[in-house]
Amino acid sequence: MKNGVLLIGGSPRSGTTAVLQVLNSAPGVFISSEENLLKSVQVLEKLLDTRTRRAKALQNGMRELSPRETLTLDSIHSHNFDRSAVWPTLHFIYSHHHAQLHPGAALQLWGDKLPAYAREIDQVLSLPGVRYLHVTRNPLDVVNSMLRRLEAARLGRDWWKSITDFDAMLEAWVAAFQAIEQVEARHDVLHLHYEDLVFDFERSVSGLNGFLHADFDFRNVLVDEPAKHFDRSQLLPEMVRRIAAHSCVQRYVERVRPRMARIPHAAFALAPLLS
Repeated sequence: MKNGVLLIGGSPRSGTTAVLQVLNSAPGVFISSEENLLKSVQVLEKLLDTRTRRAKALQNGMRELSPRETLTLDSIHSHNFDRSAVWPTLHFIYSHHHAQLHPGAALQLWGDKLPAYAREIDQVLSLPGVRYLHVTRNPLDVVNSMLRRLEAARLGRDWWKSITDFDAMLEAWVAAFQAIEQVEARHDVLHLHYEDLVFDFERSVSGLNGFLHADFDFRNVLVDEPAKHFDRSQLLPEMVRRIAAHSCVQRYVERVRPRMARIPHAAFALAPLLS
């Protein structure tokens, strides 16, 4: 049941929700938003592994059987649950919710979007058959988006409270980028750049379908107005300087510069990081 499972991660405010919207535009897809499948697996393993737990607990403490009893430890616990039911259970849950939105359509791809999967990338990739999609966005826009939401929260218009100072915002981006650098060569990992998806949609979804070994008809549900993606009004000049000076950001710039040449408004997107 794990075939067809996709987990999406990246830095907060990097565009994971945008990718979620694109994926869910195809009727055969159901990607949940921040249900945390890693935690769900842990909970279900504990809930469903009663056979192993009870057999182990009674292994040396089985009561003495009378001559007329034919029970054995194996026969008693053959009707308890085991952890092989974890992924079929998850698949049933996703199939149920998918059917509410797309009655009659087969569920071909399912999974979850949670930026924090980037922090747990080793655990994600230890799940057999699960693929991982990582989203990276220009660090200037990531930090600006966090600052904007923080300001809105201070005014009572947002609930944002997870990252509340500039250094932590930059480090969140850095940690996510470093995580994907370590694993992006794997066949079960795709590193997607947010700007590619927004401004080079057809090429991006073609690569995404190739990675998924599928032919989904994804719809472009994204805003393509550049000003709405490159609003950096929350960034102070000193913040821009410190972001640009970070060694991880410099590696990012060198690797995306050729790619950005294909993207409209790329000069604006990268200019503050090149000075």
